[in-house]
Amino acid sequence: MRGKRMTIFIGESDQWHHRPLYMAILEHLKAAGCAGATVTRGVAGFGAHSQIKTANILRLSIDLPVVITAVDAAEKIEQVAPEISAMLTAGLIIMDDTEVYFHSAAFRGGLPDVQVGDVMSTEPEAVTPDTPIPEVVDRLMARDYMALPVVDDSRRVVGVISDTDMLSAGATRLSVSLHKVIGPEVVRAALARRKQEIGTVRDVMTTPAVTVSPTTSLKEAAHIMHARRLKRLPVVDEVGQLVGVLGRLDVLQSIARGYTHRMSPHTGTLPQEHQTVAEIMERQVPTVGETTPLADVVGKLLDSDVKRVLVLDARGKLAGIVTDTDLVARVDPDQRPGLLTTLRSRWNKEAQRQMQRAYGQRATDVMTTPVVTVRDTTSVIDALTITVERHVKRLPVVDADGCLVGIVSRPALLAASLDLAAGAPR
Repeated sequence: MRGKRMTIFIGESDQWHHRPLYMAILEHLKAAGCAGATVTRGVAGFGAHSQIKTANILRLSIDLPVVITAVDAAEKIEQVAPEISAMLTAGLIIMDDTEVYFHSAAFRGGLPDVQVGDVMSTEPEAVTPDTPIPEVVDRLMARDYMALPVVDDSRRVVGVISDTDMLSAGATRLSVSLHKVIGPEVVRAALARRKQEIGTVRDVMTTPAVTVSPTTSLKEAAHIMHARRLKRLPVVDEVGQLVGVLGRLDVLQSIARGYTHRMSPHTGTLPQEHQTVAEIMERQVPTVGETTPLADVVGKLLDSDVKRVLVLDARGKLAGIVTDTDLVARVDPDQRPGLLTTLRSRWNKEAQRQMQRAYGQRATDVMTTPVVTVRDTTSVIDALTITVERHVKRLPVVDADGCLVGIVSRPALLAASLDLAAGAPR
């Protein structure tokens, strides 16, 4: 396999934000998903300042040369090289093409043989039990996740607060994803009017939290996520203090990266290699036609477990997809109050009357197109990689003629990677 080698020459005493530069570069390469890197400490050398540095005991230098070598696919090296270059105040970076003869990521039970600490987010954001709910919503609107760990004064994890917790307790009336579409200013004003009514994190959080340690195997953590239907797990040390967060996307990214680096010769077949999405997809998918009235689209969406409605053209082929955020973003502004009432109250006669006033809008007016799809013959690992790279949570599945046959979710793909007999929670 053709690859690219990046070699970085720096000094041992070089710093990055008050830390050794070589360690900062190594951690950056790891976070970027590189296959691996090695730091080598030289015994002698000279660089831009023409001063010979040596480890000779009679002429001991405190700034010996350091060489960092990373080998990966060409596109990965070319992606990270500018990022590494920005970290250097002096030094040298060279890149050359190379032939990768053998590299294999170790897998066990369908997942890379690594620990949680190897893939978790190491700078987790958290709230306290006394944090006001409006602040939680505000912080989540600025993030791409929907839950936060709750910690005490000693940063020990005492619970978790999620979008679902706030909705179930009535602290919020719409999901965070809808709040993002409506706009932070509008949401802040609405929550400020209800500040005393909705309370603090203590009133709605889930406690105790399900946690794992940095030394927990990724496979065990993924099984916990599947069994408990969790998207994020706080990672704690031996005294229960928060040190990281493991998300479902972290697990899926780890599988995808590990598989990419698992080059020939392979040692056995992984569960996600021999399964296709046709074996794990959900076959009952809500659909509407392109000319379906908006009110009927909303009704189908509210009755949908997959929180999506797929739009088919006159030939029965996939034309687009509709979610609740699509509706709020694209419906006529004059109709938004009625739509939000509908989404808050599910479906009642008054909400239905309000939506029927949106006489001019149809499914085709609010759908997202084109849609990222996979064939029913696509392998689980390929579908999993697509969800990670394209940042989609559910993939419609089509047959050879482009006709819709089902939909596959991230939980189902993770369950297939774990080789579980039971289907993943939708």
